[in-house]
Amino acid sequence: MSALLLLCGLAHAEPVTGVVRERGTREPVEAAFVRVGSEVIATTNLYGIFSADLPPGEHQLIVGSYAHELLRVAITVPTDERLTVFLSPAPPESAIVVEAHQDSPHVSRQILDRERVEKTPGTHDDPFRLIQALPGVAATPEYSPSAGDLVIRGAAPAESRIFVDGVEIPYLYHFQAYSSVLHTRLLDEVSIFPSTFGAPWGDAVGGVVVAETREADAEHLHGGANANFIMVGGYLQVPTGDNAVSASARRSYLDVVESSNDQYTLWPTFWDYLGRYDQALGEDHTLSITAFGAGDSYGRFVGDSALLDPLEQEVNPEFVFERAFHSLSLRLQDDLAAARLSTSLAFVRDDWNGTLPDAYQLRQEGYTFLRHEALIPIGDHEISAGLEARLSRLDLQIENDRVWTELEREAPLLTRGVSATETLTGLRGGAWVEPRFRWDRLTVQPGARLQADNVGASVRVDPRLTTQLTLAEDVRLRAGGGVYTQAPPLELLSPTLGDPDLPHTRSSQAAVGADVAIASRWEWSLEGWGKTLQDAVVRVPGEAPASVDGYAWGVELTTRYRMRDLFFSWMSITVGRALRDGAPFDYDQPFAFNLVTSWDFRPNWNAGFRYRYAAGLPFTPVEDGVYDANADSYLPVNGDPNSARLPNYQKLDGHLERKFIFRRWSMTPYAELWWVPPTGNVMYPAYSYDYSQQGFVAGPSFLPLLGIRAEL
Repeated sequence: MSALLLLCGLAHAEPVTGVVRERGTREPVEAAFVRVGSEVIATTNLYGIFSADLPPGEHQLIVGSYAHELLRVAITVPTDERLTVFLSPAPPESAIVVEAHQDSPHVSRQILDRERVEKTPGTHDDPFRLIQALPGVAATPEYSPSAGDLVIRGAAPAESRIFVDGVEIPYLYHFQAYSSVLHTRLLDEVSIFPSTFGAPWGDAVGGVVVAETREADAEHLHGGANANFIMVGGYLQVPTGDNAVSASARRSYLDVVESSNDQYTLWPTFWDYLGRYDQALGEDHTLSITAFGAGDSYGRFVGDSALLDPLEQEVNPEFVFERAFHSLSLRLQDDLAAARLSTSLAFVRDDWNGTLPDAYQLRQEGYTFLRHEALIPIGDHEISAGLEARLSRLDLQIENDRVWTELEREAPLLTRGVSATETLTGLRGGAWVEPRFRWDRLTVQPGARLQADNVGASVRVDPRLTTQLTLAEDVRLRAGGGVYTQAPPLELLSPTLGDPDLPHTRSSQAAVGADVAIASRWEWSLEGWGKTLQDAVVRVPGEAPASVDGYAWGVELTTRYRMRDLFFSWMSITVGRALRDGAPFDYDQPFAFNLVTSWDFRPNWNAGFRYRYAAGLPFTPVEDGVYDANADSYLPVNGDPNSARLPNYQKLDGHLERKFIFRRWSMTPYAELWWVPPTGNVMYPAYSYDYSQQGFVAGPSFLPLLGIRAEL
């Protein structure tokens, strides 16, 4: 009937024009339809614009698209105004995602995409905190000295490497792991290779973390701001013709509210920034220029004031920590018919300083980093090849008259107990080739990596092998092994602070796994891995660094279920051991359990929780105390190395957020909280003055976090 009335009024029709945009992003909606009743009178063009003729009078327009919800708009014709219609995105289709179907050239790999990064509870809206919930990654208590240590499959933090856009960065987390050094909204994907990785990665006997930032939209403006109880920050992506600019900046602000307390003489402060310029050089070439940096600083008393008597508190010295890095990098990517190429060149400066009233550590390192990768397809097969080089200059200035064991993590150069002024240079690099043969159900990847450095002009060849066998569409077996080499840190080769003859660390690693997807939906993965270590570097306060042997093994069971943009959940159980020099490793964790769930239970609502339970980390107990009359104090008598353990650790995180979509922007308030049982967040042991009694220092049991995001 409405169509008949419409046709009858065409003789007196008036023009009606308008534009259809998406609510929240303001992006034009192409191919949207405009109806009167059941009759389609117009569709939008590439720019979201439509025009139609309607007879005078009142009309009810129905506007929608396949990806947006319907909207009814009442208009009166004639009208001189151009209509602007904002459509809300339709709820996403519940597509099942099966990660086991994704091909990977590495036998062990975990991928964190943008959805899981942004919606996992307990991450404080931060991408890299999610790594701590992955199988094989040790759970370290919040606020403890080990908080923020990245411990992957029994490897020390220094035995793993971290890359952002192909460039190695000095560290990953800010103070006490409150936040990582990279803004979430500029992150595209994080890949973790926990062990037994292929030839493209080397100079590491632990794991490798590879993060890729998001290429800016060259057509539309995007931006946002975020604030919570810890920090404030924002990001912006601006198109500029054929190129685009991305920028982000964040800073903590509690130092503005409180300058000091009983423990901190200067309240912890951290900041980070990233600026990226993307330029298209034709259809197949892209140039990216990135400036990236982060910094941390705080002041504290060396001794825990709560554990010292009044006399000891009077002589408790103040320690000031400062560390920051800055990186400027260029990346050229070529997507050619004959090969895919990626070349990264970066200049990085890392300053790490620690100051006491009568001692200080100044560590300033600058390095040039080059990485070139090529992926060459040959029919159904391909070859991965490339090279990597790092040229470093390290300036050290240490003024010291005692061994500061208490500063082992924050100022390790002060734990040697000597003064030094030195400049060290180092050149290390690698080259690799890895053919990847693919047949119907079988993939075989033999590879080799050549590692070289100027330490004794050493050259080593590390062989690798990875295989995958697909038994059925939802059943796959994988196995791999290889040899891995890592050069010692440059400062440990100092003739004053270290040992110029310190050997390279060598590791033989193997892993075997199976992936099954039940009904092409519910994934189960089982993986066993093992590694041996020869000449792993150990820092001993007051002594020259030493090298020890060790081994680690583990079994990881993981199950996942994911409906894209609607629901995901995963659970992992890890059992294993890590020993060095015949004793439990500092991060030996015999078992760990992780459970993560996130659900968009209503449009624009998200809720989730995360639960972690793990064995406590080992420590060396103090069995007795001996009185030293000269110093008028008691000296500890240690027991066997790492023969005691902290209580088991457990933590529950919750997350709830609600997104409000307006015409031109969106706003998302969110709330997070963590709860730790009083005995579940023990940070370290504490002793009475004569070491006759032992207790434990625990972190807070309950912490809420409120925040808000606003985005264009």
